[in-house]
Formats: sequence, C-alpha cells, structure tokens
Amino acid sequence: MLVSSKLAKSRKLKVESRNPDICVFPISTFCFQVRLRMVEVLAEDGSMAEIISEKQTRQLIDMGRALKLVEAIFQDRAAGKMRSLPRRRLKASQKQLNVMAAWQAEWDLIALRAYTGEANTITLYNGRSGAIQAVVNAGYLSSLRTGAASGVAAKYLAPKNPQVLGIVGPGWQGTFQVEAIAGACPVGRVLVFGRNPKNRKAFIRDMAKETSLDFEEAASLAELEAESDILVLATDSSTPVIDGKELKEEVLIITMGANQPVKHEVSGELIRRMDLVVTDDLPTAKTGSGDLIAACDAGILRWEEIVPLEKIVGNGGPAQRPKKILFQSNGIADEDLAVARYVWEQARRKKIRVRRVGEI
Repeated sequence: MLVSSKLAKSRKLKVESRNPDICVFPISTFCFQVRLRMVEVLAEDGSMAEIISEKQTRQLIDMGRALKLVEAIFQDRAAGKMRSLPRRRLKASQKQLNVMAAWQAEWDLIALRAYTGEANTITLYNGRSGAIQAVVNAGYLSSLRTGAASGVAAKYLAPKNPQVLGIVGPGWQGTFQVEAIAGACPVGRVLVFGRNPKNRKAFIRDMAKETSLDFEEAASLAELEAESDILVLATDSSTPVIDGKELKEEVLIITMGANQPVKHEVSGELIRRMDLVVTDDLPTAKTGSGDLIAACDAGILRWEEIVPLEKIVGNGGPAQRPKKILFQSNGIADEDLAVARYVWEQARRKKIRVRRVGEI
C-alpha cells in the first residue's frame, strides 16, 4: 500500500512567495480580529477572490481523495450534470496558451483551466453571479488529477486481480500513475522502462522508499508488454513507443502523453488489437488525441466505436469485460473542477490563511 502523505512530502515543493497582509492600525489582537471579519464578510458576498498556492494545494488534498473526486465527476458526467469545453490552444511567439472549462449543475460552479509555460491555474467562477471565487495554482493538482483519472479507469477496466503494473516514462507524472493505480488495484509489482538508465534507477530508488511495491527495471519494451496486466505510457513521444505484439491476452493499456495531434505513444497496429477503446472525452480526443486521430484517419478505428469513460463508470463497468482495452486520457476540465473545488472548500473549512483580493 502506498503512503500518500509521505509520497507527497517527498516530491520537490515549489514554494511560492506570499505578500503579507498590511494593517493600517497598530498590530494587536483586536486589529487582526476586525480585519479577519472584514475579509470573511467580503468573501461571503463574492467581492473577494481567494488565491491558493501550490504549496497549500499539497496540504489540502492527496491521491486517495482525488480518486474519489474524479470518479464522482465521471458519475456526474454520466448523469448529465456537467457541461464542458474541450481544450483549445493558442500559439504565441514563443509559448502556447492552453484553455478548457467545465461547469457542474448542482454546485453552479465554473472552472477555467489555463496554462502556458510555468503559469498553470484553475479559476473558479460562481455560475450565478459570475464572481471569481478562487484562483488555484494547478501545478500539483493537474498531475494529481491525471493520475487519478488513470486510477478510475483501472478500477473499472483492469483485468481481474492485476498483479503487474508496467510504466513507460519514469518521470514526474509516472509517480502519480503508480500511486493512483496502486490505490485502485491490488498490484504488487512494478516494471519500469525508460530511455535514460539513470532516470530509471532514480525513479525506482525513490518510489521504493515511499511504497511497499516491488520495483524492477524492464530489460526491453517487449518484456514490459509481455509481463504487464496494466501498462501505462506517460511520455512526450512524437512516434509510437509500443505496437502491442507481446501483450498478454487480458490487459489494460493507459496512455496520456499523446494529447496533441503530433504526439504518439501507441501504434495503429496496437489499436487494431484492442477489443475496446475508451477515452475521457470524445470532443477533446477528436482535436487532440494523436493516436486516436491517426487510427481513425487510417480506417483502423471509427469515432463512434470509442466509448467515453463516464459511460463505463455510470454503468458500474462493462457488462462483460473485453480482453484487451485501451484507455486514452486527455486530461479534462471536469477533473480540474473536481479537485480545485475540494481544495477551495477545504481551505475555507480549515480557515487556511490565503491571499484574498478584491480587484478581480
């Protein structure tokens, strides 16, 4: 079993600076109480937005909670409680802006996710008044919810009693993938493959300290395919990494790196071998999933054959599990809304001291 809190602490923190609140009166307990109440009143009527740092998000949510939240948001999608806008990209001179949004009916809350370069935020809007409720740093949350989405997919789509998890891409996102899938399935052994031997060894060394799982280096991609019950690809590759020739008879493949048309992690031949293809959001996949776009363009797959994850979750899983399944994760604003709302609510409930601004 993974120790989520310990693993979270072991990851390098990006400590953000915070401007101190300034009081025009002499510092005193009375002054502080008056100012705190003024802030509470302004926050309650939507006049002030709360700014939540990356460091604070790490303190307020872990993978166990994220798994529950992301599963619930896919249940909400199945129940028709969500509206969303797929990711859109705008290229500037040097950087690219990525934006997407989602709304949940019962909360009447809108999440706008925007990221470019080092800037990565989730802005929460009141659906009735339009007021900004919070601006949440998404540096940690975006990786957390991506891992959680894989964990939810594994819960519903993995073979019965999976024992071996294969990881291609032993980097930052790989740590979240291991944590999420181990939290959702009874895997005990993790096989790791990456192009850089130094990175492979460092990943195994660090993860072995934080978990009770057995980690091993895979000698080749063929070995990884042949041994894995669940095989995760978390790469930035522009060409297919695996073709599926050595896969087990029953297996779940999870990919997330091919979230642009120019990116690819699995070949068309692997997709041809699949009995079921699932994605988190079809509109997003049609404009951003390099592997699925290529397969559909080549006639290997049709868009109407691809099943959205909410249909699987809403039905409690497939009626009869197909043997070979591919889940292609794009990362969607619905997931961002789920984790950001929880963090915002926890900050308020625990009275965490966050920056509050009225200018926006």
